[in-house]
Amino acid sequence: MYAIGALRQALSDLWEESLFIIVSGLLGGLFSILVLTIPLVFAAHYNAALRISERRVVSIRDWFRLSRENLRFFVAWALLAILIAVMLAGNVLFYMQLNVEWARLLAWAMGGLLITWVLPQPFVPAFYLQQTDRRLRTALRNTAVLMVTDPLSIVVLWVSAAVLAVPIGYFAWPLLPALMPFIALVSTRIVKGYAQSEA
Repeated sequence: MYAIGALRQALSDLWEESLFIIVSGLLGGLFSILVLTIPLVFAAHYNAALRISERRVVSIRDWFRLSRENLRFFVAWALLAILIAVMLAGNVLFYMQLNVEWARLLAWAMGGLLITWVLPQPFVPAFYLQQTDRRLRTALRNTAVLMVTDPLSIVVLWVSAAVLAVPIGYFAWPLLPALMPFIALVSTRIVKGYAQSEA
């Protein structure tokens, strides 16, 4: 049950680094509008989350520098994640338009695959930054193993993000982009706990 402990540590990190997380989330939200800069934003968030989890100080200047670390991986991961998600979503829409029972079953199956693909994606960069074998394929494999052996980690990640998103969306919606650094922090903490338990 290292997911709950990892969430506690991430909430502690959020409390201690709240100004940095809010500012970096807002910057990431602004840069994400340009779409092409999304891999840079992910790289900055995940590299910063790793340093925060190691109790290292991270400044906004560091955040900009960290956006260029491991950029090739983040571009490849973002393209792959988006491509597969779009293909699965397109299949769902295509089969939903057909008025036959087998097409609806296929649409539901494709929808299930889409959910299965999207929900564990925040763990892929966290695994990549933790593993010694720096390959996208290895990070995807480790994420699949986590998804099968400990689905509670994925539930903890998304439930905590949703619980945080509701009051922020209601009382301070401009701060919603700060959820991305929080998701990076929680997934990094969970992966660290998973790696330590496996070692």
